[in-house]
Amino acid sequence: MNTTPFFSDESGAVTVDWVVLTAALAGLGLLTLVVVSGGVAALSGEIETQLSDQEIVTEFSDPAAATTPWNGMSTSDYIAAGQAVAPGNNGAVYGWATAEAQANAPDGYNFDNPLHDPASNNLVYTNDAGTHYSVGGDVTAIDDYAGTPQYFGA
Repeated sequence: MNTTPFFSDESGAVTVDWVVLTAALAGLGLLTLVVVSGGVAALSGEIETQLSDQEIVTEFSDPAAATTPWNGMSTSDYIAAGQAVAPGNNGAVYGWATAEAQANAPDGYNFDNPLHDPASNNLVYTNDAGTHYSVGGDVTAIDDYAGTPQYFGA
């Protein structure tokens, strides 16, 4: 039997090439799946945690009626507390007063931008989102605030 014509015939070579290429692509797909699956699982867990922790508000409230806890201390009270600790040292007085004011900030508010309202003699706390003030426990949107807050410091 003459096998030379069988081995020199190239009519099935394209099929063999496609089988090899398809197997290589399937292998690359599986390899990509193995590499990416860990990160996707971690991210989907974080998304699930974030979504399950969300609070759904079903009624609207008047933001102008919102309040924060207030300890009743005015700007003058904080300065007096600072003067009791460092009499005669104006910089230290305001340093102590600012530290005390920061410690007394309502939850979700800060005193990072130390302001006070001269009209009410109260400190002005800014919420962490930077959208609202709390002055004497009353919450107001910054854009709607009628007063003129001034820098609290020496």
